[in-house]
Amino acid sequence: MTAGDPLDSADHEILDGLAALYAAADPPPPDLDERVLFAIALENVDVEVSRLHEDLLAGARGEERARTVTFDADSLTIMVTVTPADDGAIRLDGWLAPAAPLRVELRLATSPVLHACADEGGRFVFTAVPPGLAQLVVHPGSGAASVVVTPSIQL
Repeated sequence: MTAGDPLDSADHEILDGLAALYAAADPPPPDLDERVLFAIALENVDVEVSRLHEDLLAGARGEERARTVTFDADSLTIMVTVTPADDGAIRLDGWLAPAAPLRVELRLATSPVLHACADEGGRFVFTAVPPGLAQLVVHPGSGAASVVVTPSIQL
């Protein structure tokens, strides 16, 4: 048998065994399909996708924990602090750099899109956000090149 020969039944049996081994040892997340469909469901395909720069857990007083997430794109940096509320909802405090009064959307996998406007300092807030898969979309102001979209994160 040489490298250029077509696969035979023994080869398929070996590959099926390897696939079963990987599926048992490291199965895909159960919500993978939902996460992929959510990530690609943007109406506007002309977007600049940001990169997850850091995801830090910051301890606070008592058991309260806030999580700070930073996303970098060529034209914009988006930083958000995710804080759980006592009622199970999430508060999202965000900042844009460079600061600008831009329209910000919070896309949620299980809820309608939420809207906010960043102020002149680039600050925006979403309150009473249900937990789950989320994605930020920042719409450009005058003279900006394109919409900036973050990767999906779990709130």
